[in-house]
Formats: sequence, C-alpha cells, structure tokens
Amino acid sequence: MFRQPHRPLLSVGGLGSVPVALPRAKCHTRLRKERVCLSLSASYIAEPADLDVISFHGEATGSQRLALKVADSFTAKGLVHRCLVTEKQNARRGTASTLSRAEVRGGGKKPYAQKGTGNARIGSRRTPLRPGGGVTFGPKPTDWTIKINKKERRLAVATALQSAAGDIKVIEDIKGFITDAKTRVMSQALRRWGVPSGTHALLIVNEMTEPLLLSSRNIPTLKITAADRLIVSDILRADRIVMESSALRYIQDFLGKGVSILLKEGKEDA
Repeated sequence: MFRQPHRPLLSVGGLGSVPVALPRAKCHTRLRKERVCLSLSASYIAEPADLDVISFHGEATGSQRLALKVADSFTAKGLVHRCLVTEKQNARRGTASTLSRAEVRGGGKKPYAQKGTGNARIGSRRTPLRPGGGVTFGPKPTDWTIKINKKERRLAVATALQSAAGDIKVIEDIKGFITDAKTRVMSQALRRWGVPSGTHALLIVNEMTEPLLLSSRNIPTLKITAADRLIVSDILRADRIVMESSALRYIQDFLGKGVSILLKEGKEDA
C-alpha cells in the first residue's frame, strides 16, 4: 500500500474549524515555469476540437477539425513531461572542459628546495592550490543525449498540440502574402490574428521561406517553425499558436487518428 505524500494543513477560521490542505508548490523549470506547469497539468485534456479559420486580413472564413491521435489520460502528463525533458537535455552541448593538473602547461620543475627556505613545501607551480594551476574534478566534454521512442515523441507532440486547441488559430494562407522581409508586416499581421504585442506566440507554417524567417526573427516573443519540425517545448512555451491551413492538413495527416495504421504498415522502428 502506497502512502500519500504529506501535505501541510491550515486551519481556517480559528479553533474548531475544518483543516484545509495547502496547495501544492509550483514545479520549477527555467522554461517559463508557470506556462509549462499549466500546460503539463492540462496535457491530458485532449479532445477533438473545431479550430477557427481566418484569412490573412483577420476575417472569419470557417472552421477546421483538429482530431489527433493522443495519449491516454492516465499517461498523457508523464509522456509529455518525458518528451520535454528529452528535448531540453538533448539540447545540451556538453562542450565545457577544463585542464587538470596533468594537462595544464608548466610545473615540471620543483620551484625551490624542500627545506631551508622557510616557505611551505611545494612540488609544482601548477598544483590546484595555486593560481594558474589545474582544476580539480572540473567539467569534461560529456554526451548528455537520451533516447525517446519515435512513437512516444509523436504521441507527446500530438497530445500537447491537441490540449492547446483553445489557443490555436488557423490562417488560410501566410507565405503568399508575406513576400518581403519586413518586421512591421509580421507585427501587424499578428495583431490582426488576435495575438497581442508581448504575447509568446508560435507560428507553424507548412514550408519555411526566407521572407517568413527574416520578418519574424526580430520579434523576441515569436517562434516560427515548420510543421515537420514541431517539438513539445515550443507548444508548451506559447500562449498563442497560429497555424497555416496547409500546415494543419500536414499535421492532421501525420499525427491524426490513422497514424498508428501507417506506422504498423510501414514497420517503422520505435
């Protein structure tokens, strides 16, 4: 039998009142911790939804259905979290390196005699106790990458995206209207699409073009990505998600209800 984790109790209303459990502390992460914690908590709420479709100029034109193959409600939160940890850990470069006593230059000759000088005894100028000496137990290049199965990663992306359906807007065509690399054009378009200034947004396009990349890279709160490069951390970070209509069709085909059949027929390794 498993014991429930202890949660401190607080009496409300003085003596004889009913004890009330204090809320759990928020989890800590360097990746916009409030948004990520909220997204992970809601990652199991992944029901099919109808997304509003608007034109490039912000006029409503209809709706499209988002129905992805998502994880079970009992495993969704853990799956999304495991995929997030994998993405962040695999992003570590692991190139930090220091010189040990054996690798630092110099220090081969004993500086002075063992006795008779009045100084503390010393065998090398490159001892870790002296300035310029080697580093004791310093970092060395390390491979931090960990593995996650392809099916798990796709299921985590689909679950995170489906749970964020309430924050998604679909645009009929984006790259056809943004032909010049102008930040002003992209900023005005985001406001028309209901993305206020300063809001962290994710723009998902079907195909990355140079005007799209150049017009968006000077907006610090905007992340642009192609549909085939979508990752969990980008979805959890965003407060608003803007998606091109063709990108939605690609995601629906790749992560939709029939993806398990496609993987089984193709015999793709996990």
